[in-house]
Amino acid sequence: MNVALKEWAAVVEELAVGRQILLLRKGGIAEPGNRGFQVRHQEFLLFPTFEHQQAGLLRPECRDVYERVAAAADPAAVRITHLAQVASAIPAPPLEALRYCSKHYVWSDELLRQRYEYRPDLTLMLIVARVFRLARPATIPLRASYAGCKSWVNLTEQIDVEGARAVLSEDQFAAAWKGVTEDLGRYVETASPAKR
Repeated sequence: MNVALKEWAAVVEELAVGRQILLLRKGGIAEPGNRGFQVRHQEFLLFPTFEHQQAGLLRPECRDVYERVAAAADPAAVRITHLAQVASAIPAPPLEALRYCSKHYVWSDELLRQRYEYRPDLTLMLIVARVFRLARPATIPLRASYAGCKSWVNLTEQIDVEGARAVLSEDQFAAAWKGVTEDLGRYVETASPAKR
């Protein structure tokens, strides 16, 4: 496989250990046709990046994740350790609703505000991803063609995904997704006119 999705290294780390199953995408400046993010692949490698990533854009209790991955980063290479499958992709709920789910992701309120406000003409997508640990992780050169504000990259190298194992069991993944939907439901209950 050589199709990869660029994602903040701290988010990849949380996906890799099963503490997060969500991705939030609106698309980079270099998206084809500047039409915003498109779910072009149902399965893809996770490409950890530090582009635009800042510790201050993570929830305070999650900033140690950023420090840890930044300390281990090689400026000339990228380590591909996981792949993801899209379980669901939907337009993101209102910002206030997503804040009800804060225990399920590492992003700060400020980062969420930025994502919602950037290019309001584009749809912000909430992607639920099932993540798999590669049996044979690969370290590849960080090529110039991978740089830039784009979501998808086609790697020069083919990465072996045979034998990849799910980070969360089916039951664990279902429970994590249920937790997200229950928290979104709490927002709906609170926002309902009948509750005011």
